[in-house]
Amino acid sequence: MAKKKAQPTGDGKFVMGRLATEWEHLMEFMGEQEFCEVEPLDFTWGEEALPYKYRFTFRKPTFGTPPGKVQLKNFPFGNFPINETVSFDIYLSEAYPVVKPEIYASSDVWHPNVSPKDGFVCYVNDKTWDLTVHLTDVADMLLGVLSWADIHDNPDNFYKRVEVGDYLNPDAAGWAYNHADEIGNFRDFYYTGGGLAFDIDEE
Repeated sequence: MAKKKAQPTGDGKFVMGRLATEWEHLMEFMGEQEFCEVEPLDFTWGEEALPYKYRFTFRKPTFGTPPGKVQLKNFPFGNFPINETVSFDIYLSEAYPVVKPEIYASSDVWHPNVSPKDGFVCYVNDKTWDLTVHLTDVADMLLGVLSWADIHDNPDNFYKRVEVGDYLNPDAAGWAYNHADEIGNFRDFYYTGGGLAFDIDEE
């Protein structure tokens, strides 16, 4: 039996106030767009039950794990499975929002920042996380992972991190290192005017 995750405690008023604010923002967020659904999975105890665990489901395409033991060096993006709906589970700890949420892909996502072992997602640097970041901002960050914008838009940083082995999925990082054009083709087809014509905010 899986161990039940501890209920958030921390500084009561601060934590509960922030959880209430997050839920209000997320309900407004869901009313403004159609590509992401937010489902509360678990709630705090007490007089006012508030969500502290969520599932975010995106109707946006991304790479799935390549089949079998393929030779990734010459593997074109057109041969990858493309998953058009992807979910992530988000956990807010008792130290939230001082400590960033933990996020796990509950769907098949093949990406340098997603662990192939347990789906753990590295979506923001600890040094850039602060109290002004909300879960709606996290949704934008996850969209950047799905669309590979985080890799495509910062090639110099990406190449440096690959060279020191600083990625959760080395196979995906190695493929991306040698296939920048393929990532561009993927984004052109699925996100910027072709294929399914899903547009994203590039600001």
